[in-house]
Amino acid sequence: MNIFAIISSLFLVALIGGASAGNVQASATSNAVALKWKEIPDAEKYHVLLSDDQNQVVDRNETQFGTLLPNTLYQVIISAADVNGTIMANIAPLEYQFRTVAAPVSNLQVMDVTESSIQLTWDMDNETDSYEVMVKNETDSVISASVTLGEHSASISGLQGMQFYKIYVTPVGSSGLGDTAMIRTRTDGSGIKLNGVWQGSQGVFGGSATIFRPISIPTGPYAMKIHLPCPVLAVKFWNAKLDKKNSVPSDATYVLRQSKLWQRRKAEIGMNFYFTQENETTTCTISGEDINVEFGVSMEAARTTSTNTAVPVIINEWLDTTEILVGSGGMVSILVSEIYNDTNADMTKPTNGTWNAKPDYGTYVIAVDSGAGCTGGLLFADVWGMTRKSSEGMPGALPSTAYFVQDEMQWPSNEMGFLYGYNPEVCEDRSGITAQIMVGGPFVDAVFAAEDA
Repeated sequence: MNIFAIISSLFLVALIGGASAGNVQASATSNAVALKWKEIPDAEKYHVLLSDDQNQVVDRNETQFGTLLPNTLYQVIISAADVNGTIMANIAPLEYQFRTVAAPVSNLQVMDVTESSIQLTWDMDNETDSYEVMVKNETDSVISASVTLGEHSASISGLQGMQFYKIYVTPVGSSGLGDTAMIRTRTDGSGIKLNGVWQGSQGVFGGSATIFRPISIPTGPYAMKIHLPCPVLAVKFWNAKLDKKNSVPSDATYVLRQSKLWQRRKAEIGMNFYFTQENETTTCTISGEDINVEFGVSMEAARTTSTNTAVPVIINEWLDTTEILVGSGGMVSILVSEIYNDTNADMTKPTNGTWNAKPDYGTYVIAVDSGAGCTGGLLFADVWGMTRKSSEGMPGALPSTAYFVQDEMQWPSNEMGFLYGYNPEVCEDRSGITAQIMVGGPFVDAVFAAEDA
């Protein structure tokens, strides 16, 4: 068992040499020191000289120095001075030494986690003799855990699954405890924790929970199914993509599909739910044990051919010549909300989209065709919610069509479109602009292969 309490990140240094050392106090970190000394009779100011050529003139009996080196011995000379800052030669200066403490470990990172253990590593400092490790939970209480120290690593076991921990690593050098580094991480595990259930007004109740998915992400399509003990009035998820096509709200069953938005960045998914007075009965108890979570729900097989869905657009034109737009310009809004839901919006409002789930990021391309009256294509001046992809060299690409991938951070939203210009010689009529979403198929694969190249 190797559990250590960290007294402070400041180290009160023992003063070395000189009869006057007892009149000085020094508190040093790895890169700074705070000095305080007993007032010298007749001194109006003090001239303080540090051995690395830093010097100060101060009008009180304390000062600070920064930009120091860790685990380094420094000498300080404090001389009494008159009101002009001139050293008073008839008064002996105070001379003493102090040592800065070891610097905090660098590159502190988690190497591996299980449901009951965490392994850490950090870069080794040659001036450090050993390390001390302390573990706290989310309430900042020190916990009892088994810590096995390596040369510049630690293995911590005896932990609980799905639990966040704060781990403090403190170097020990010749001057004692050094500055502390902290990292926050959690153990592995999957399930749900009910954060609380609350009572609102007008008979509406609510609750919140955190869904923990495994930290190790499985390859391929991945989803999870949440089943509440009874139908609720409304439910809201974040850091996840709700698959409303396969969810059954009447059965209180909700499917969350894998997407890069939460799969790669967030290991926890938030959930709020709201229910009526009628639901809050002994036949429908909301608790963590009553909420079922299934991980790794099977997904639909990948399509080998492309499925194309037309998307409504709104075209606004204007007469304007700028350096960006050649000839007249216009704006196209792509109304994805007409066919897909907006997972960032309140689905109780019909203007925020349908219940149809969007394609997974990486499986679709948005194709914008300038139409038969604009064979030369459009000139794109500004694009929002999408990334312009070049069609050059792609088999099957049309010269009048631009192919886009919606940015993965934008995909939960339905807001997308572009400003354009055109060459009047090859684009006489813009009324035929159309957009479609192409899902799956060799051409879509080619677009993403070009993106990843």
